[in-house]
Amino acid sequence: MLTFWAATLAASDVRRRKLPNVWLLAGLALGVVVLVGRGVLPFGHALLEGVLALALALACFVPFYLAGWMGAGDVKFLAVIGWLGGFEILASVFVIGSLIAGVAAVAIRGFPRAWRRLAGGDWLSDRLAMRVPYGACLALAFVAVVWLGHPEWLPAIKGRFA
Repeated sequence: MLTFWAATLAASDVRRRKLPNVWLLAGLALGVVVLVGRGVLPFGHALLEGVLALALALACFVPFYLAGWMGAGDVKFLAVIGWLGGFEILASVFVIGSLIAGVAAVAIRGFPRAWRRLAGGDWLSDRLAMRVPYGACLALAFVAVVWLGHPEWLPAIKGRFA
């Protein structure tokens, strides 16, 4: 379920450069459903940690949105990831997603024609088409963390927030 959710958001970000609020709200709702059913959020942490991780994501990334460096959807997506996964998952997804975004930026600049075809053809403006779909990079990182677990190569993050 989480993989489908993240893949849907990634596809929307690549094709339209939008992370629809309805899908972000679906992620919040999924967390609530799991919390009611199991007594913990999807990754096994308590309600308080989910709320605090969501608040931390907003506090850290809203300034990037205000500066024009991130889209509002990216900020909301990170907040939902914090809600669903807590501090460790949020930190892991941010670090891995940023690394993926760096690789994507090099690929987009290096192969602009191929990227424009992949990203939806000619309907995107040139300026918009050449921007890195950061939400898609975060979604890919989220799926990697869901399937592979928390990376051991992030010792500075692992366990700090437990």
